[in-house]
Amino acid sequence: MAGAGKDRFDPHKDPGPGRLAWRSAAAVTVFLAVTIVTLAGDLWSKHTVFASLLSDPNVPIRVQAIKLEHGQDLAPRDVLKHLDLRRQVGAGLWLSLSTNPGVVFGLPMPPPVVAVATVLTILMVGWFFAVSSAKARWTHVALGLILAGALGNFYDRMIAVVSIPNLSKPIVGQVRDFLDFSQVNVMGLNYPYIFNTADVWLVIGVGILLVHWVLAGRSAAKAGKDKPAK
Repeated sequence: MAGAGKDRFDPHKDPGPGRLAWRSAAAVTVFLAVTIVTLAGDLWSKHTVFASLLSDPNVPIRVQAIKLEHGQDLAPRDVLKHLDLRRQVGAGLWLSLSTNPGVVFGLPMPPPVVAVATVLTILMVGWFFAVSSAKARWTHVALGLILAGALGNFYDRMIAVVSIPNLSKPIVGQVRDFLDFSQVNVMGLNYPYIFNTADVWLVIGVGILLVHWVLAGRSAAKAGKDKPAK
């Protein structure tokens, strides 16, 4: 019985090469910290940008003019499009209000399907973290970014409400987008889509994972070549 305590889990002990991430306090801390900080940044940026541009005192007057021109039954998202609220904040970067009822690139998809796909993505990210190595810090950072991105857009679809002054019906169930680089032209090409910080976290997270997997594959291949033949 004297040696029974040797195998007891100690979250503060340096994890061995085979320890899983969910059993390491350091790994869990990194994963949760990245997720919470970047998720908070996404939700804060969406709220701040939309509140700032919609607070323009001319918006109610313009909304009334849009309803008179296009009809009182014009969808709130279409009213927002006609308002064309934007502000330049840097070279090539504009803050432009837009909402997306679909998925990436504005592709249409039924809301229940999007909700189920998002929940499955969140569960898969949690599972990948749990079974990863406790020392795979870049993997934990990447998974935290992906989880934050998925949660940020999921919040928009499930909870966020965009209220436009002088419009009784708000925009609900749609992702809030505001990052606009459409004015940047490189070799005759530009990126016409408006996106948000949650999309940025997703792209960075997936990019880190891809780079990590490529480098890990090369290292494994090199180790196999350097291994002496029996």
